[in-house]
Amino acid sequence: MNDCGWSGPQVDVTRHERLKNMREKICGTPWSEKMKTLLQSCALVLTALLTGCATGQYTPLSEAENDQVEQLRENAYRVEYRVSPFTPQEQLDIYLRRRCAELTLREGYDYFHLGQRFDVLMLSRRTSMTVTMFKGEKPTGSLDLYDAKTVLSEHP
Repeated sequence: MNDCGWSGPQVDVTRHERLKNMREKICGTPWSEKMKTLLQSCALVLTALLTGCATGQYTPLSEAENDQVEQLRENAYRVEYRVSPFTPQEQLDIYLRRRCAELTLREGYDYFHLGQRFDVLMLSRRTSMTVTMFKGEKPTGSLDLYDAKTVLSEHP
């Protein structure tokens, strides 16, 4: 038992110091310095990756994966857009409308209506939406129809 009332095993300080000195001789620099450098490097790489994800660019329909556009009926599709979880909702909505506008024009239609929406947030954010497309004159009083050409000109 020592002065504090502790009767447990005593730490051999000299043994600890000898191990530390051996580790420094083998590695060249103290272990704590190497660990600090490693953690700083990891933090730098992670920051660069997350910054790259957060400032992602729009992916055109022509470069979309096959599972991101699914035809449901003659003039109806399920359109999906995937972004980083750090992308603001407003930016995601712009990307999704642009993807729908590209699809509308590609299929020979003029206008589109955004229907049912489904959002999933995990390692990436996925939003899918049912899109119904129309040809010809825009019906009067239909505020929820988007003109595909106008959408693309607003967000080139």
